Amino acid sequence: MHQLSKGLSSPGRRRAGSWVPMTAAWAMAAADSPSAALRRRDLCSRGIRLAGKMRSDVVDLLDTYVERQGLDASASVAAVEGVPVAAAERWDEQTGTQRLLENLAAYRAFRALLAQMLEEQREQLGEADAALGRALAAVLLQVSAFTYHLEELLRLESRGPPSEEGAGPPPLPHLGLFERKLRGLGVLRELAQWAVRSARDLRQLAKPGPGSGSAPSLAESP
Repeated sequence: MHQLSKGLSSPGRRRAGSWVPMTAAWAMAAADSPSAALRRRDLCSRGIRLAGKMRSDVVDLLDTYVERQGLDASASVAAVEGVPVAAAERWDEQTGTQRLLENLAAYRAFRALLAQMLEEQREQLGEADAALGRALAAVLLQVSAFTYHLEELLRLESRGPPSEEGAGPPPLPHLGLFERKLRGLGVLRELAQWAVRSARDLRQLAKPGPGSGSAPSLAESP
């Protein structure tokens, strides 16, 4: 009887010892479950719509920005430090998680850049150009909402979003008024390109297989 008791208790110890790896395996299986796949497709579909709306609003904002700041719409703007570039090498080889992480880092940077642009615009023009301020604030809200959406997708992938501590863009150099205007133009142009890339990335993520496909044409709208 004593031996039988020992025999019955032994599997219990083995099961307890394997609890952690079984839990990790369960989490991975849950991420690939049909319900998780449906949730992922739903989030991706909503994200694609958000990206399309954001790009449309950024294009409208660009027109307003150029007009109110007295700039030439065809003005050439050099690469701006701290502004993430939408073009990606070997885009078709990226995994879904890589796509999400790059998008998240980019939109966190744009959130900070747009907030600074809005502050500078208010200091420069005050209430004299409320329309431009409202348009900037509206796009900033969309960028913040899209950032949260990407974080939700990362949680669904069984990987929480990385911490923002120390992940912000580097401090921007002090620029004159005209240089700040050009920097803002560069920020908005690149944000419009990111909205195109994000829609492509989310379409890839919504597919059942690993992220793959042809490289995105950033001139094409979502």
